[in-house]
Amino acid sequence: MNHPSLSSVKHEVTYRFIGGSPENGILSCGFMRKKSAQKSQIDFVIPYYSCFLLLQGSGEYWDETGARAALTPGSVCQRLPNRQHSTRVDGDGNWLEFYISFGKGVFDSLKSLELVQETVPVGRFADPRSLLPLFHGLLSRMSAAPDSLLAACLLEAQQLVLTLTRPPDPRPGLSPVVVRACELLEKDSERELPLPVVAEQLCVGYETLRKQFQREMHLSLEEYRQSRRMTTAQMMLLEGEPVKAVAKALGYSDAYAFSKQFKRFCGSSPSAYAQSLLQKP
Repeated sequence: MNHPSLSSVKHEVTYRFIGGSPENGILSCGFMRKKSAQKSQIDFVIPYYSCFLLLQGSGEYWDETGARAALTPGSVCQRLPNRQHSTRVDGDGNWLEFYISFGKGVFDSLKSLELVQETVPVGRFADPRSLLPLFHGLLSRMSAAPDSLLAACLLEAQQLVLTLTRPPDPRPGLSPVVVRACELLEKDSERELPLPVVAEQLCVGYETLRKQFQREMHLSLEEYRQSRRMTTAQMMLLEGEPVKAVAKALGYSDAYAFSKQFKRFCGSSPSAYAQSLLQKP
């Protein structure tokens, strides 16, 4: 596939402020060329989150935890808030990165949802040039947007970071049939789903699927299905839905059957769970 040439990409960045404290309100992105080793950042600490994709050039990353990685085109480097780290630039004049920076509070929210990970500060993106149109688009919109529209740019920046940092397969190590089984088991929480029907839809024998799923997921098909339904139940209770309404929405014959299942998976009755939410500050 033909992609835009990197030689035409100029050094161009934008710095915006979306609100709140400086470490939380920063919003920035851009193409950055570093033509000499003097542009290296050694033992560097920033109070916000930043991520860059190296498009051209080479160097090295290391941080205070002992993590160390060579940087080559396709390297995705996360610069984590308040973590001392270093990025050494090889001084051959070729370095070109596209970076995205946003506030620590945004990063903390993504981390709490397990959408970004601190444990792997350097990863890989297979086809970095394919993202050039998205990078140019974000830079253009962020540069031109009035303050009132910066929230949309922040959402776009977060999505690009997730594209860069999350693996394409959200369930690495699982066979395709088990991945597909998970997808089917996660659907239609409001109705009963006979497990042999799942096997039929996947064109495999039920016993074969049952054993393979247990081996890879360390859960039975039924346990996985019910755990997903209970997660839906918890979210509905978080929204203040009555226990009877939740039971009906999830297809249970009565509130008692639902409560029994909920307690088995969640360790407390639905009413006790809902009450505990009200008591939290």
